[in-house]
Amino acid sequence: MGNPIMSKVVQVKLNQSPEQIVAKAKEAARDKGLLLVGDEEKGQFAGNGIEGHYQISGDTLSIQISKKPFIVPWNLIEAAVRNYFA
Repeated sequence: MGNPIMSKVVQVKLNQSPEQIVAKAKEAARDKGLLLVGDEEKGQFAGNGIEGHYQISGDTLSIQISKKPFIVPWNLIEAAVRNYFA
């Protein structure tokens, strides 16, 4: 069967300023009991069995998910992470 994917990068085109995106992500994370620490360039997040970090370059946000619950499919994790940074 091979090894399951242990990390994944999600890229998102920004439709707002990095400051706005990070402020909204911090608020969404706080509402869900997650910890998100960072600024408009880079940061990290953790909670509910998910860990990772993000980096913003120009109008692209790269989110590296380094840990997730084994039973949760990647597509659900990716959708949730996109919602935090949308």
